[in-house]
Amino acid sequence: MDVRIKPRPNKRIQSFALLFIICNVQIGIGVFGFQRYVAREAGHDAWISVLLAGLVCHFSGWMILRVLRRYESADLYGIHQDLFGRWIGGALSIVLILYYVIVTVTILRTYIEAVQSWIFPEFPTWLLAVVLLFLSWYAGISGLRVIAGVSFMGFLVIFAFSMLYYNPIQYGQWNRLLPIAEASPYQLFNGAVAMGFTLSGFEIVFFLYPYLKDKEKSQKYMQLSMLLTNALYLFIMIVTTIFFSQDQLLRSVWSSINMLKIVKYPFLERIEVLAMGVWMFAVVPGIIILTWVISRGMRRLFNFEHKKVLIIFSIGVFVVSLVFHNRQQIDMLNNLISKMSLIISFVYPIILNIAVAVVWSWRQRQANKGEGGSQHEQTSN
Repeated sequence: MDVRIKPRPNKRIQSFALLFIICNVQIGIGVFGFQRYVAREAGHDAWISVLLAGLVCHFSGWMILRVLRRYESADLYGIHQDLFGRWIGGALSIVLILYYVIVTVTILRTYIEAVQSWIFPEFPTWLLAVVLLFLSWYAGISGLRVIAGVSFMGFLVIFAFSMLYYNPIQYGQWNRLLPIAEASPYQLFNGAVAMGFTLSGFEIVFFLYPYLKDKEKSQKYMQLSMLLTNALYLFIMIVTTIFFSQDQLLRSVWSSINMLKIVKYPFLERIEVLAMGVWMFAVVPGIIILTWVISRGMRRLFNFEHKKVLIIFSIGVFVVSLVFHNRQQIDMLNNLISKMSLIISFVYPIILNIAVAVVWSWRQRQANKGEGGSQHEQTSN
C-alpha cells in the first residue's frame, strides 16, 4: 500500500465542501437527545460544558491537520503504515474500520428508534434499515463529489431545522440559567466528556484530505464547520435549559423533539413529526460518508473492490441493526461508542502528533548520520 494517494482530478473536491461534510457527520442523530446526558453531569451549567467541549473539538481539529500537512497527500491508513509498519499499522486501521462500522450501526438504529417512537410505533425495523442503507449504498458508489452534494442538502436541512427553536425561546425562563458556574470544574469536565460522541466525526478529514484540491484552505473550512456545529449545539442546549425544568430535562429522552411540540402553524400541525421525517436527509449523508471511509479502508488494506465492499458492508450493518430491540440495548450501544469516540476523536490525534514527531526526528537523525558517514569516507579517500 502506498502511503500517499494521488487521486485523479475528477475525483477531487474543493476544501469548501468540508463545511457541509463535517457538519453532517457531527450533528446527525445526536442533536435530538444529547441535553439529558450533559445536564445529568453539569446541571443548569450544561451549556458551559458544551462550550468547553467545542473548544477541545477545535484543538483536536488543528492537531489532525498538523499531522496531515506533514504528509501532503496521505490518509490515516497510509499514515498508520508509515509510522507503525505494515502489521501494526494494518491492525490499527482494521480497529478503525470496525469502530466506524459500530458508529454506523449506532446512527442507523438510533434514528430508527426515534422514528418508531414519534411517527410509526409499529414500523418494521428491517424495512427502514433497508431504505436508509439502500440510499447510502446508491450515493456511496457514485463517488466523493456526489457525497459532497448530498451533504450540502443535509446541511440545509440541519440549519432550517434550527430555525424552529425560535418558538420555545418565547416560553423559556432565563432565570433557569442562574446562578452561572454553580457546577464544579469536575462536573463541567464530566459534562464535556458526555458531549464526546455528539461532537465526534470531524476526524473523517483524515480520509478526505488527499482528495482536496486546495489543501491550504482546509484548516479554515474545517474550523468554520466545527464552529457552526458547536454554535448550534450551544444554542439548542441553552434553549433546552430555559424551556425545561431540571427534573423535566433529566426525564426527557428526546428533548429537542419535545420542544417542537409547541410549534404550530395554521396550515401544519404536529411539526415534530414532519421534522423527524425530513431529518432523514441529515442522517443519510453521515452514513454515506462513514460507508465511504470504510470501503476506502478495505480497498487500501486488502485491495477489495469498492462496490463489493459496499454491498457486504450494507448487509452486515443491516443484520447487526436487527440485534437491538429495545431502548436499554440501544442505550448500551450509545454508551459504548461514546467512550470509543473520545479516544478516536480527541485522544488519538495527540498520540499521532507525538508519534509523527518521534519517528520523523529519528529518521532525520539517521539521515544526518548517513550523510556524515559518507562525507567522512570521502575525506579519508
